[in-house]
Amino acid sequence: MELKKYQKRVISDLVSYLDCLKQTDSLSAAYRDYWASKQVAVGAGGIHSYQNIVDGVPHVCYKVPTGGGKTLLACASVRPIFEALPIRKTKAVVWLVPSDAILTQTLAALSDPSHLYRQQLNLDFGSRVEVYSKKELLAGQNFNPATVAEQLTVMVLSYDSFRSANREGRKAFQANGALEPFRTALGPAELTIDDADETALFQVINQLEPLVIVDESHHARSDLSKEMLRNFNPSFVLDLTATPKSESNIIAYVDALALKAEHMVKLPVVVYNKASQTEVITDSIDIRRVLERAATAEFEAGGEYIRPIVLFQAQPKTSEDATSFEKLRAKLIDAGVPRDQIAIKTASVDELKSVNLLSELCPIRYIITVNALKEGWDCPFAYVLASLANKTSQIDVEQILGRILRQPHTKHHANGLLNTSYVLTSSNDFRSTIDNVVDGLNAAGFTARDYRVANQLPTDESAQPAAATSPTSTAGDAPAGEPDKANEEFLEFDVEAVSERIGTDEADEVPTSVEDMVRVAEQAGDDYERKAEDALATASENALPADLEDKVPHYAMSPAHSDQALALRLPKFYVETSDLFTSIDGESGVLLSPARLTEGFTLKGRDSNVDVAHAVEQIVTVDVRTDSGDRPKAFSMNARQQQEFRKHFDSLPMESRARECRDMIFALLDKKTYNAISSADLRNYVHRVVGNLDGPQLTVLQTSPHAIANRIRAKIDGFLVEHRLVEFEAGLDDESINVRSTYQLPERISLTDPSTSVGGSLYDAEGGMNGEERDLIMKVAALDNVAWWHRVVERAPDAFCINGHINHYPDFIVCTKSGRIVLVESKGEMLRNDDSRSKIKLGEKWAKAAGGMYRYYMVFQDGVQPLEGGFISSDFLGRMERL
Repeated sequence: MELKKYQKRVISDLVSYLDCLKQTDSLSAAYRDYWASKQVAVGAGGIHSYQNIVDGVPHVCYKVPTGGGKTLLACASVRPIFEALPIRKTKAVVWLVPSDAILTQTLAALSDPSHLYRQQLNLDFGSRVEVYSKKELLAGQNFNPATVAEQLTVMVLSYDSFRSANREGRKAFQANGALEPFRTALGPAELTIDDADETALFQVINQLEPLVIVDESHHARSDLSKEMLRNFNPSFVLDLTATPKSESNIIAYVDALALKAEHMVKLPVVVYNKASQTEVITDSIDIRRVLERAATAEFEAGGEYIRPIVLFQAQPKTSEDATSFEKLRAKLIDAGVPRDQIAIKTASVDELKSVNLLSELCPIRYIITVNALKEGWDCPFAYVLASLANKTSQIDVEQILGRILRQPHTKHHANGLLNTSYVLTSSNDFRSTIDNVVDGLNAAGFTARDYRVANQLPTDESAQPAAATSPTSTAGDAPAGEPDKANEEFLEFDVEAVSERIGTDEADEVPTSVEDMVRVAEQAGDDYERKAEDALATASENALPADLEDKVPHYAMSPAHSDQALALRLPKFYVETSDLFTSIDGESGVLLSPARLTEGFTLKGRDSNVDVAHAVEQIVTVDVRTDSGDRPKAFSMNARQQQEFRKHFDSLPMESRARECRDMIFALLDKKTYNAISSADLRNYVHRVVGNLDGPQLTVLQTSPHAIANRIRAKIDGFLVEHRLVEFEAGLDDESINVRSTYQLPERISLTDPSTSVGGSLYDAEGGMNGEERDLIMKVAALDNVAWWHRVVERAPDAFCINGHINHYPDFIVCTKSGRIVLVESKGEMLRNDDSRSKIKLGEKWAKAAGGMYRYYMVFQDGVQPLEGGFISSDFLGRMERL
């Protein structure tokens, strides 16, 4: 089981945010630093500042369009969040959903060991996972302090589950004998809930300090919803939605093109405007027939089963009336549609309940609805949305457009028609119809670029054929004083015309007009896929989300230098490979990364002495700080928690204490971070490290595990750098590693801290600099032989780095008028360390491999003793003048 590429990127964004949170110990600063690392400003001129919804609780959001796999992303997020939190006795998750339909689906999926969602949780938590409904929680069904302490506890609940205004919600506030053991185990509550008994379910969950996942979070922004969140006393809140509210703290965006590339959605949406409702019905039936033939051919060729479905959206004049929808079904049957192929799904009639629409045994091909198919109803087989509104009515497809966007089996289909969605309408005001389609796309997390218009007709109402009444129609006069339900507009189509057009033989050829519609759809699909492929091919791994393009200022290359700079290709290191699928311009090889130099690494025999004293001082300092709404309270243990841990830990025998510490550190080091190190090797090293600690040090480790794990991680990282350098040098010697000129400077850059104070730069503005860096580059720019310079911003999209045993981002790229490229790294007295020595070695090897037109210099201030291979500023400038 492996996440999609965009899903991995979302989890990577989460981990980056959590790192910022641990480093700053501030909700607002962590959010600002996180986006600054992506060159996005927070506050004035950028995205909004962090919105503190629940004091002291990190509350962030994923913006993921419909069909993007929000639930799987949430499952994959649970482990990184708990790993960032202090080690605790319980790992509890409250999973909030907005409706009973989504509640039923989510509970069933998370409870099913064969489902992808549960498999992800089992993988991350060693299959020690239990999923509960509210009923099971209230009954204490396998829900007690012992089980909660030993597993991941997932509680799937609806927004209304804990609202005291209704009878069902009040049960969570009442005394509960089944939960009495929690009162003893958890002790007095630090945060009590008004009107809740100390044994009430709500109060018990409150004391577990759960991670709260809010599905479709745009529904949970009322004052009551926020109060409910606060009463849960969460340690972390993760919102999932396609349409975040303005106060959402978004840390990850998923773009429609990413979903299309991974075959998650049927895009584009092709929109047709027809001359009448009769044409809407006949063409919808014919297009569905074409789609089913394509699906059948693919199935017979060994593909997956697909049965395309049409959604007929009827819009009553007043309230929904079951008899009107029955009349619509009757007319469709009269026109030749088999009865068992039609189902009704409205607020009052649900013929889809307990029906598996994906089953090969299910006959349903047409669904009559209004807006009942909203969030929580998903069927990838739904391809066509046919609006039966009158030509003079406003078309309202916004609410259910998202229901036809999911891609069957999340795979690309050989016939392009099966990768596209279809909307058919009959409207005089087609512009408003398109606006409504765009609104529907927006509501599903997509944009106006994701639809195509086909067959737009003139809107002269007098030119359109009048609706006819079939002899078999049951329309008649409505009783006096009642709405004219008998003459609902969506019943005013010509049954005989539909019958003559579609016939009853599925083998009949479709009319030429429908073939033209199909041809337009094929062209639209090809055009969209081509543009999607082009966009993805040119997008970098750290590219700015499309949603933020207008939030970030961009700075173009200076016209005086753009032609030369855009033609430039800077050398990067590549490693030879025999894999034919990783060739570059016909040559075998892949871009070198530090991870590719880890082969043969082992921790056996490595130094296992780790100094824990300084880490302890830092943790203690954090723990005694005054609490505030901006400080993430759950990310460090308070005095009571520390006391409880020490009491528990001191009561254990020495061997038990050591074993608990080993398990704790091994879990925190995260095998995924060191995927080239075997589990046995890593575990043995942790065993030796912990074995070197005495009793008091073990107690320190127990109460400050993250700090100690960071010390061990830093030590292992140092070993890895040493090993990778040896492998890197060996690869250069045997020429399995070489340079290729492949890196192209971007046409424009985005900056959070732009600077225009130094002339001669490549771009209209460059990244911010400290005083020493600015002084140095001002002197460089003043040299007569310098054409331009560029400030490299580490981690910025498309930033250049020297990729070797480490990734080294030099401070500046300088181009001389003779065409030489010089990489410059500025250093001060405090940075004369092993990291700087490693960078000098890498820079020298890059310059030597790149050839005579390239140079690398590490520059120290005058008066500072440079490291071997480095230069003081005056010597460097003298060398620059001669280039």
